[in-house]
This record gives sequence, structure tokens and C-alpha cells, in this order.
Amino acid sequence: MSVLPKFALSAVAICLSCAAFAGGEKKFLYTLTNNIAKNENEVAQYRRLNDGSLQFMRFYKTNGTGINNDTHGKLGPQDNDSQIIVTGDKKRLYAVNTNSNNISGFNIGKEGTLTEIPGSPFPSKGIAPVSINISGNVLIAANRNEDYHQKAGLSDPEGASYTSFEIQHNGALVHADTLKVPGFQKPAQIHASPTVKNLFFADEFQVDADFDGDGPRSFLAGPKPSVQGQIKTMKVDNKGKITLINETTLPETIENYLYIGMPGVPSMPLGLWSHPSKNILYAGFVTRNQLGVFTYDETGSLKFVNAVNNSGQDICWILVNKQATRLYTVNNLPRLNTQQTASTISVYDISGENALSPMEIQVVNVPMPGESFINNRNVTQPGSTSFEIALSPAEDFLYVINQRINQTEENTIETGNAIHSFSVKKDGLLKAASSLDLLKDGFPANSRAQGVVAVDF
Repeated sequence: MSVLPKFALSAVAICLSCAAFAGGEKKFLYTLTNNIAKNENEVAQYRRLNDGSLQFMRFYKTNGTGINNDTHGKLGPQDNDSQIIVTGDKKRLYAVNTNSNNISGFNIGKEGTLTEIPGSPFPSKGIAPVSINISGNVLIAANRNEDYHQKAGLSDPEGASYTSFEIQHNGALVHADTLKVPGFQKPAQIHASPTVKNLFFADEFQVDADFDGDGPRSFLAGPKPSVQGQIKTMKVDNKGKITLINETTLPETIENYLYIGMPGVPSMPLGLWSHPSKNILYAGFVTRNQLGVFTYDETGSLKFVNAVNNSGQDICWILVNKQATRLYTVNNLPRLNTQQTASTISVYDISGENALSPMEIQVVNVPMPGESFINNRNVTQPGSTSFEIALSPAEDFLYVINQRINQTEENTIETGNAIHSFSVKKDGLLKAASSLDLLKDGFPANSRAQGVVAVDF
């Protein structure tokens, strides 16, 4: 099992002169500070160096506000993907501002610099946007409606929603349609199929059981003591009209399974990604520690095929390489009944027939900077765990965001937000390359950095 070097290894300690650009290429990485101060959220731009390390360049204000999840690490508000996205032509970047219910848009210059699109930020037409994606000239936002620091009067009594926007010639977003999410389901990710035009998948879940206790730092996401999850399929036409195709409940793949010893917790989805050339959808069965495999037809109708085991705890975010030979998963926590001491990344072989029956071929540890703490459920929780991932365009490096978990005021330890880099070998396996403490670059200590995208120009 490969293990990253100690967290003290950072881009600051790496000789930048030995990692100069090759052939004049301009390689950048963008992430969100997710600053919880009002209208102080920012996009951070990094230069990606050839050894995998990152060199901070500058911040760009979104004029929006990030989300404060000071609930001792409650599952839900932070558990999402695709908070930041770059268009296929690499001309524009969009990012969510969850607490201010809007989406910021930027034009991307030749040096990767960002300038605000006129009218930005644009209202998300829902409460708490957490994930965005694009197909053609349409952007879809998933509004989770789960932000404990928005006034009750601002919360949407009709629940969460998906909203579509037509992208104008100048990059501005014009609202087109809204699809309400009934009940108390809450979106985590919106994902566009690469093989079927204007087809989107979304994973939804609710965790309303009182796992958090009754303390002042804890809130329920709804009035019913239940845990549920599903995958939603939608078609969106060129004008942004959303049509619901179906809702798929995850199968119970392991009979009488107890999630971390708790009964009554069904299969739940977290993390979605598609095969680049086949109609196959992969989903993280987070409460079963399994990778689920679905096929779908041109209408978007899903069919469950298989679920394979994952060696980590709480499989979350998923990524597939362009050659469709390797699939990468972020596993949020160490498995308690093994020797794991950190978050992990699993590498699966999905080549050939393995596309429908992925085979886990490598597990690498990801450091968790910051001290563990006892949450208000009397459970030991890491101070930092791994979240979103991105591959470089050449797929020679993989980048993973670590978030500072304990966002309560009692946490005086400022470390936890980090970006770890792994080199990707020719066979798709990973090797530790670099670790970067985002606090040193000016990220606020009381926020949780989120979203990552790598771009070459």
C-alpha cells in the first residue's frame, strides 16, 4: 500500500525551479476557499508544476458566501461534488456560493486569469446550490436546501430543487426551468452523461435520523427519523426544459448489513460518474462500502448490474479516466476493522469486461492533517478527510481536496484544508507526489475548501 509522505512536505519546500513548464504549456488548477464570511468566497488559482506540486498564484472574489457546516461534521451539507466547473472550450468557469444561493461566472483569459461575467453572481433560483454541471449551452444546478445558517424564512418550504440555465453568448446565466425535489430528499451531485446528449443523473439522500443528538450544534435536516437515498435521471432540452425520467432506489446488496454497527440504514448513493464511451453509470454505495454499476439506455432508464466491494470506509467521490481503463474513488474515512489510519483512494480496473465488474487493484492512503476530536455523538472523528478529486488533462496527476471537518468555534487547530497530489503511472496506479497546506496560501482556517478542476491552455 502506498503512503504519502508526512504532511510537512509542501509546495513551499519544493524547489520550483526544478519543476519548470515544458514546452511553454500553461497548466492551472482552480479550487474554492468556500469562505463563510459574507460575500468573501473566492476561487483560488494555482500553477501546476511538472513534479505534481502546486504554486499559488492569486484569489478571485466570487462576491458570494460559502457554507458553514458547524455541526461537528454532520453528513450532508458538505457531501457534494462539482462545485466548480470549466466549460469544454475552456473559456469560462462557474462556481457555487452555497450560503448566498447564487452561482459565480468568470471568463478565462490566456494566462488562466479570471474576470467576472457581467451580472455575476447569478441567483441559483433555489436554496443552497452545491453542485453544477453543463451539457451544451445549458447549466444545471442542484440546490440542496440544507444550510443551517440561512434564516428559516429564506428556506424553500417546497424542498430542494434542480434549476436549469441557458448560457448566453457572454457567459451570463438566464433561468430556464425548475424541477422540485419532493419530500426531504437532498441532492448531492448533478452529473452529465458523456454518451447521451442532455441526459443528467443526480444522487439524492437524506439523513434525518437523530445521529447528532440534541446539542445546540446539531440540527435535523427534516422532521422524519429516516435515512433514504436514490438516483434521479433527467433529460434537459436545448432551451433548458427539465423532464424527469425516473427515480431509482439503490438495491440492498448485503442482507442485514449494519452501517458502522447501526441498524436501519439502507443503501445510499454518494458520488456518480459515467463511462466515457459506454452507457454505464458508476455510483458510490456509501453505506455499503461498495461501488455500484448501472447501465442505461438512450432514454436514460437505469438498470442495476452489479456492486463490488470497496476496501475503504464511506466510498464517496468517483472519477474515470478518458481511456476507460481506471476508475478512482475517494473513501472518506479509515475502515475501523482494518489497519487503515487515513482516508484512502481506491483504483479499479474497468478495462474490457471489467467495465461491468470493476476490480480494485490498489489502495493508497491520504494524510489527514489536524487532530482528531470527539464529536457530540461521542464518536472519534478525524480533523480532516478527503473529498473531491480531479485528474490533470494529460492524466499524469490526480489531485484530491482535504477538508477541515470540525468547523465549530471550539476547534482552535487551523490545519486541515489541503490539496494532495499523486502521480499517475502508465498503468494508472498512483504514487504520492506532493502535499500542500492551504492555510499557508491564505485560505481561511474556519472554512472548508471544496471543488477542484485542472485545466491546460
